[in-house]
Amino acid sequence: MGNGRSGSAPKPVATRRISFSFDPTSPSRRHFVAGDIALSHLVALLSGFFPSGEEFFIHSVRSYRDQIDDPWLKAQVAGFIGQEMTHGLQHRALNVELIRMGYWATGGIDRLGAKLVKSFERQHDRLPSVVVRFALAATAAVEHLTAVLGAQVLDTPWIQRQLTDPEVRAMLNWHAIEEMEHKAVAFDVYRHVGGTERMRRAAMATVLFLFLTRAVVLLLSVGSDSWAWRHPARTLQSLAALPRSPLFSGVLPQIRRYFTAGFHPDDIDDSELLDRWRDRYFGGDGALLDHLR
Repeated sequence: MGNGRSGSAPKPVATRRISFSFDPTSPSRRHFVAGDIALSHLVALLSGFFPSGEEFFIHSVRSYRDQIDDPWLKAQVAGFIGQEMTHGLQHRALNVELIRMGYWATGGIDRLGAKLVKSFERQHDRLPSVVVRFALAATAAVEHLTAVLGAQVLDTPWIQRQLTDPEVRAMLNWHAIEEMEHKAVAFDVYRHVGGTERMRRAAMATVLFLFLTRAVVLLLSVGSDSWAWRHPARTLQSLAALPRSPLFSGVLPQIRRYFTAGFHPDDIDDSELLDRWRDRYFGGDGALLDHLR
């Protein structure tokens, strides 16, 4: 289990009942991330993946819940499931607005992902145990990636400035906070049920490969935008700048650490950053207290 060995002991993962307002009647700016076409389509695509992704992660962890006899880990799993369910609900609400704004790929990915997850759930009991275990290993790998990217979002002023829509910025920051809070839960479940180091690394390699294939989807999404055809030079400049943007700079070493022997997500101590943002949003005068239900 995670023991917070690089910092203070991890806090219990708690579910926040929260809701964000995306007004479908508002004249939302088409490229809502600082007017940048590539960043806007990237955020829209990620939002499209999130609802079905969260459902898959929940199912992967829940499959092993009856094998968990540690009270602390059981409580962490319950918090993880609650947080991921809320993420899915809020991103689906954002996706409705994004589809209205013309992000067709967001809706297609959301619908396709939901069908794939339902198929996985229906076939689950007939799948070989190694496949089910690999799904849990993949979940642990993705949770590491989202926690690393979440920390990058919260710790990079440039990124905060790009998120010019205040409600979208608040939602993505809240999501980043919770990804950091539960970053070790799936990993700890995987270890608890006897997952091997070899499969853990193989799952991360697979996840990274699939992540890179999303670049094709991003190109197709941007290519479907009529603005891109009217402004080809600016579109190409935006796409070329994306891999070098502060969103990704510096994250590779943290991702690479996952492949080291004996790695645990708590080896990356982001507790100070996490506490700072938790206090900003959910402390005594927290900016998102009025969003809680």
